[in-house]
Amino acid sequence: MGSLSLVRKPNSAFTKEQLMAKFPEKKGTITDELVEKLNIANNDPSFNADEFISTMVDYKHIMLENRGSLEDYMNAVKFCAYLESEKSATEAYRRARANDEFIYSKVGVSTDSDEYRSIAYVASRYRNNNKMVRAILTQTDMPLYLVFQKARYQAVQTLATEMVDAKFSKDRISAASKLLEHVKAPENSTVELNIGPSADAKSMQDNLMEQLLITASNQKKLLDAGVNIRDVQRLNIKTEVDSEEILDGEINNV
Repeated sequence: MGSLSLVRKPNSAFTKEQLMAKFPEKKGTITDELVEKLNIANNDPSFNADEFISTMVDYKHIMLENRGSLEDYMNAVKFCAYLESEKSATEAYRRARANDEFIYSKVGVSTDSDEYRSIAYVASRYRNNNKMVRAILTQTDMPLYLVFQKARYQAVQTLATEMVDAKFSKDRISAASKLLEHVKAPENSTVELNIGPSADAKSMQDNLMEQLLITASNQKKLLDAGVNIRDVQRLNIKTEVDSEEILDGEINNV
């Protein structure tokens, strides 16, 4: 992947055909004027000239995903490269867009002037709101553990080899210990939280309610038939789950 670093080193010019080959998706928009702008940027003594076009190729999926023009994409790459060097969005924007009328007309303005503040405002918006700039900065700021993921695997393999082939037992034991640390299974555990009654509890509740309704109905029939209320209240309630007696008590005033 291309570097965004800046060093002084000249580079040869690219032709229109070469750029079309590198950016076939945008070949219909590659004009002589655009080729000239790209070569001016590519030969800027501040840039790592060997890497500028290479970097554009490496990150061109950002241009395609955001449907940007090749010129806008070039400006975004330039801005990000200068930002890495300048650490100031305003100065990076001034250098990346030096030939734009907006910037060219303000060359030499004082940093406490309204003109400079207007550049700072535009640069800040460009840094924070331009989709291609944000995508490039996000990708180039990829965590090192991802950048060196292949090396991590190689390091683990080295430990595995050392664990077996090391001359001294203490070195083999040390390698084995470190290897176990790096390849141990994740310690994350899954906690399931069930809100409300479980299926079994709900089934038992439904059965109980059914038995209560049946009991109430039977009690009413017995009372209507003239049975003594004390005898009626001795009716038992059973569930269908385990046929155990759930309730053997009094049901008052059904």
